[in-house]
Amino acid sequence: MKAIKLIAYILLSVCLLFSGKAFLTDFNRVTEKSNAIAAARSMDDIDHSGYANAVIVNEAPLSEQVEPTAPDEKADPESNIPDISEEVEVVNAADAQVASSNAEKKSHSTTESPNRMGYYGGIFVITLIALGLLAAYDFSQYSASRVLDSLYNDDGGGMEDGDLYESAEQEWARGDFLEAVRILREYLAANPKQQHAAIRIAEIYEKDLKNPLAAALEYEEILTQKLTPNRWGWSAIHLANLYSGPMNKPEKAIQLLRDLVEKYPETSAAEKANQRLELIDNGTNE
Repeated sequence: MKAIKLIAYILLSVCLLFSGKAFLTDFNRVTEKSNAIAAARSMDDIDHSGYANAVIVNEAPLSEQVEPTAPDEKADPESNIPDISEEVEVVNAADAQVASSNAEKKSHSTTESPNRMGYYGGIFVITLIALGLLAAYDFSQYSASRVLDSLYNDDGGGMEDGDLYESAEQEWARGDFLEAVRILREYLAANPKQQHAAIRIAEIYEKDLKNPLAAALEYEEILTQKLTPNRWGWSAIHLANLYSGPMNKPEKAIQLLRDLVEKYPETSAAEKANQRLELIDNGTNE
């Protein structure tokens, strides 16, 4: 499950980067197209105004443009310089026409490729939402686990009557297992949230008193309590071992392992349960 999540994070991140880059590329292309269209329109305005001026200048008849100089008047040297303003204006109009044509070609070339800015933008938003939901789910799972730890204190921190628990361990060390169980039950009655004491009782029944039935009953009661996923999973593993071993109830063991995998698939206990189930399936197939 963790590997699948890691792959999902990688794929979503790659998709997010690709769609974001493609969106920016298309955005820049559309911006350039808009600028090219604006430049083409500006060139058209210059072209029309220059052409009109050129026509107006050339409307005067030739007889009015050149006036003969009287023989007795002193000729002005500058009067012999030809007036080329009309030609300059005509040339400017031609240049404007060429520039406008180039701008139009550029604008047409930018419109040849399809505009996929909305498409890439949609992918970017959807991927970002999916990545956010996945991260929010993981964060909520982590927060819930921490809150559950603080509420039920499954590891035994902040206990009342802590001396009772220490006394039970001392009795166990001396070999008085039944007295240790009695003290642990007293401690558990005073601290019902401290389920590690119940697990300790089950362990004493299983390993020290060699009473698998009593141990199984303790584990069954433990699994009805609110525990952290990993603690619940390992308690289920111990109970499944009792079912499949000394109690000779393999069907109940298999069902419990499947329940563990379905209920808490991300725990290390579930990984262990999956391995056990694979071995059982392979043995059955053979």
